[in-house]
Amino acid sequence: MLKNYLIFTLDDFFHIFQKSSKKILLLVAEGSSFDHGRLAEYGGEVYGAIFPQVIYGDKHYRDAMVAIELKESANVILTGFEGFGRSGMVLDDSDMLVFVDGLSSGITDFLETLYALTGITDTIMGGGAGRLTFKQEPVLFSKHEIIQDGALIITDSWHFSVAVSDFWEKISGPHIVTDAEKLELHALDYRDAFDVYREVVEKDSGKRFDQVDFFELSKFYPFGLSRINGELVVRDPIYRKDGSLVLVGDIEKNSVVYILNGEKEKLLNAACYATEQAISEQDNLQNVFMIDCISRALVLGSDFSREIGGVVSSIRNDQITLLGVLSVGEIANINEGYIDFYNKTCVIGAF
Repeated sequence: MLKNYLIFTLDDFFHIFQKSSKKILLLVAEGSSFDHGRLAEYGGEVYGAIFPQVIYGDKHYRDAMVAIELKESANVILTGFEGFGRSGMVLDDSDMLVFVDGLSSGITDFLETLYALTGITDTIMGGGAGRLTFKQEPVLFSKHEIIQDGALIITDSWHFSVAVSDFWEKISGPHIVTDAEKLELHALDYRDAFDVYREVVEKDSGKRFDQVDFFELSKFYPFGLSRINGELVVRDPIYRKDGSLVLVGDIEKNSVVYILNGEKEKLLNAACYATEQAISEQDNLQNVFMIDCISRALVLGSDFSREIGGVVSSIRNDQITLLGVLSVGEIANINEGYIDFYNKTCVIGAF
C-alpha cells in the first residue's frame, strides 16, 4: 500500500519529509499555496503536476495537495513532447501512470509514440494536468524544473487493472468533421462547427449562447468521437473561436461525431461501475486511484460528492484511501492496448 498524505501547504510537506530522501509524487490542486521554487529544498526526488482539484478519501479539494511515497524501484521521466521517442528513451516493461499537459496540441502524437515504445501487456492510466482558466502554462514538474507541452511518466511493478466509464448519450448525429486541425473543430457537415453545435444545444437546453458563458452551457454537451469498434471517445468543447470550437484533445478531419448529453443519475453511476469493474480483477487490492474529468464535476455540481462517496463505498475496505485528481482529459489503454485520450470520463485504477 502506498503511503499518502493530504497536505495544505509546503510547510506541511517539509514537516512530514524533513529528513527524508524518499521519492515523492505530489498532486497539486490549482488553488493551493504551491510554490515550485521551494521544492529545491527537498533532499529527495519530487515529481508532480497541477490539476483543477485533487481527491483524497471521500472529498475533493481545490486548495490542497496529495503527497504519495513512491517505491525506490519507481522510474520517473519528465519529458517534453518535442523529441520524445527520438531520444533513445527506454521504458521498462511495467505498468505506468502518465500525466500530460492537458491543453497541449501535442498529446495525440505523444500517445502514439508512447504506444510504439510500450508492450501490449503494459497497462497505462493517467490524465491531463492544467488549470480551469484553460490557459496553457507550465503544469508538470520535478524539483528542478516545471514545464508545459510535455509528460510525466511513472513506471513500477504496480499491476494495474483499469476501467473506464462515462454514461453520456447521443442526442444528435452522426455528423461528419469536414474541417479540423489539431484541437480546433472548424466545420461539421460542411457548415461552421459552432452553427451546427449551437442549433442542437440551444434547442435541447432552451438556453442561448449569447446569454450565458460558453463553457457554462457547453460543459453539458460534449462531442462523442466514434471509433471503429463503435465506442465513443468524448471530446470537450471549452471555448468558441469565431465559427470554430476549441476542444480538449485532437480531432481529425473526416471523423464521425455525435453531440451528447447525460442524465445526472446515470453519470453518477459511471464511477461506481468503473470502480467495481477494476476492483473485480484484483486478488490483493491495496490502492485505488481515480482520475475524473473536472467538467464532470462541474456538470454534477453539489452532487459530485455523491459520485466520490459511491466510489469509496464500492472499494469496501476502510484501510484503503481513495487517491486521485480532477483532470483536464483522461488517459487509458483499454482498447487492445491502444492509448486513448478521453474527456468527461472517469478512469479507475486498482492495484
